[in-house]
Amino acid sequence: MVAYRFEDAEWGTAPKYPQHIGDLRFRQLFNDTDWKRLPLAVRKRFGRRVQIGDAIIYKGQVEYNHVNRWGHILNKALKLIGAPLPLDTHNAGAAAIVTVTEAPSFDGGHNGQIWMRQYARQDAKRPFPQIIQSAKRFTGATGIEEHIGGGIGMSLRPCVEGEELVFRAEDIFWDVPGPWKKKGKHLRLTLPRWLGPKLLRAGHEELGGGEFVFTLQLEHKWFGKMLDQRVRFRDDMGPQIEH
Repeated sequence: MVAYRFEDAEWGTAPKYPQHIGDLRFRQLFNDTDWKRLPLAVRKRFGRRVQIGDAIIYKGQVEYNHVNRWGHILNKALKLIGAPLPLDTHNAGAAAIVTVTEAPSFDGGHNGQIWMRQYARQDAKRPFPQIIQSAKRFTGATGIEEHIGGGIGMSLRPCVEGEELVFRAEDIFWDVPGPWKKKGKHLRLTLPRWLGPKLLRAGHEELGGGEFVFTLQLEHKWFGKMLDQRVRFRDDMGPQIEH
């Protein structure tokens, strides 16, 4: 059976800090020991404050994107909510762009970020790039959720593996639209653990010199390794000096 619960519809708002402090929302997801294990460039990258009307842009290239048969089927099904997973499997070397902007909350505050990933295609029959959008909201039991469209999202478990910043999906849910929202509530259906993926992992690994790698892996106990993607990006922050 699908688990469900009613919750307050109000999403938590971001703490209001002076601009010079930067954005502490990602920092607050980790204890001091784990945060200091991350390279300085990663800490600064996830501590950049994005003002309304501004954007952070990372440019790079796809190294590979492997999708098995079941992954292709899942991708086709998810087109109903905007195709939140990368589709192309023959686009090694294709351009990739990530844009990060601030997401306004329902009460006019700022409680999250919009991440837009654009992947160029090398197929003349489909020349337009694939665009994937998701909203990161700093709320919930783990402190952060990712919403991918149609009310579907996941609670993310932030962790540090070696020197890599990692987000693992804790659960997958659907926020059901309905009249209860007018009463300040929302109905959430949660996918049972036994039915969900064995692994849904997004990693951010520093390479040095302003370059980093984004990885995305999806594995299921019945359907195997459904998705394995690696994309190399660079930023504009310049060389990072530890101090």
